[in-house]
Amino acid sequence: MLCSALLSQSKSPAFVQRENSVAIIGGMGVHLVSAPEIVDYINASTLFSQRVDDFGSAVDFFGGIEIPVTEEWGIKLEHSYLFKSYSVPGNGGGTIDFFYAVQSPSVLVQRIYSGFGYFVKIGAGGGYHFGSAEQRVSTYGVTTNYTANGVGLKAELVGQTAFDEQVFAYIGGSLGWEFIGNLKEADGKPLTRPNTAGGVSLRYFHAGLRFGITYYL
Repeated sequence: MLCSALLSQSKSPAFVQRENSVAIIGGMGVHLVSAPEIVDYINASTLFSQRVDDFGSAVDFFGGIEIPVTEEWGIKLEHSYLFKSYSVPGNGGGTIDFFYAVQSPSVLVQRIYSGFGYFVKIGAGGGYHFGSAEQRVSTYGVTTNYTANGVGLKAELVGQTAFDEQVFAYIGGSLGWEFIGNLKEADGKPLTRPNTAGGVSLRYFHAGLRFGITYYL
């Protein structure tokens, strides 16, 4: 569907063939996220009737630069900020608010297809990513912060359609896997599942859509 829409626009005389060049990108996305250890931790901390689903929605904001190497290949340097929150009733009363976020600097290799008024780019790559989490238990009025780091990988399909000679719409779909380690406080104390000694990692899978703007220099 993405490619057919781009190809249909390429027939319009309003668009011209543009050479691939350095581009600045930015926008936001909506993702379906599965973070099994986070979900298990929250479900162990809340009432059975309030259990959260394995998959949930998350939002990310992204920006970066695309650098052509040849007419058909390029490199993309990207930074994204993905976040998600939960609010559930605790087993012991009160409310548990849990928020996590991941800063994801990444490098991707892109295969580039171009035509009149459009680019299609298939990319894959990854980077070393930085996660954080915050938990607040209303019963005690205590907020605890955690951090964790690890490798992230992703693959994406991006379409860019021309508004004019330099400004293009950005529409993309992606799949990603985050292999971020166990969440720990600043003093090294780990976040553990209730009634167990097992740590809680920030590993997750995500699939989503992104929308934004591309500006070709």
